[in-house]
Amino acid sequence: MALYDSAGRTNYFIEFGTGRPILLLHGISNSGRAWGPQISPLVEAGYRVIVPDHAGHGASGKLTAPFGVAALADDVEALLAHLDIEHVDLVGLSLGGMIALELALRHSDRIGRLVVANSFDKTNTPTFHALAEGWAMIFERPSGPVQRLEQSWPSLVSPAFQATQVGLVTYQVWHGIAATTDGTSLAHVARGIGAFDVTEHIAALAMPTLFIAGSLDAMSPPETSHRMAESARQGRYAEIDGAAHISNVDSADRFSTLLLEFLGEGMDEPDVGS
Repeated sequence: MALYDSAGRTNYFIEFGTGRPILLLHGISNSGRAWGPQISPLVEAGYRVIVPDHAGHGASGKLTAPFGVAALADDVEALLAHLDIEHVDLVGLSLGGMIALELALRHSDRIGRLVVANSFDKTNTPTFHALAEGWAMIFERPSGPVQRLEQSWPSLVSPAFQATQVGLVTYQVWHGIAATTDGTSLAHVARGIGAFDVTEHIAALAMPTLFIAGSLDAMSPPETSHRMAESARQGRYAEIDGAAHISNVDSADRFSTLLLEFLGEGMDEPDVGS
């Protein structure tokens, strides 16, 4: 089944391949479909790829109240329990990276390798709160998720990618998904994630961690990822030249190469969850 229960809500996920489990976590107002470019390379490399839609996103159930990073991490825990997975590699982008950090700090013994891309270690600032409230107000309008995508698309992916055939197809697919997404649920997430702050805890990350940035990312500037990489005990930093905020999409080949090289170093580590 592609559905699981978490605290009385129904969430969606999909799996590909067999082998070492790896979980891919998407950003706010997106869905697991954003990880499409990485699925085939990971499956070919011998991974069991698990791709959920966060609560209130994609094919997962709606939300009725603000929903923060901790609650989103609780959902991932419920998914891992549903799949009977004890040990997993985690990859998260933007909001997904925040959820991945939360989980890694909770369960250092269960996370093999951690990849945090285009993300943040802190959102509890007046600047972020104002930004998130702006998103929430747009999401709550009629066709709000579509409006938000149309406004943000130029900054989500690089200009070079936007002009390609793959870029046009990606925009069409995401536009259609946005048109069927519940804007109120997205607003609840936007308002719920503003209490996140693990700045002082990054140094406690016990597992090898790769922080990926895009040189064109204005939302999560490269210096944010670089600072986190310097703080983490086994942190590494990689910057993708010409990539914007959703670097796994607009620079898919380079992102996948970085991901597979990093994960490949840990292929001899314990795999008790597959």
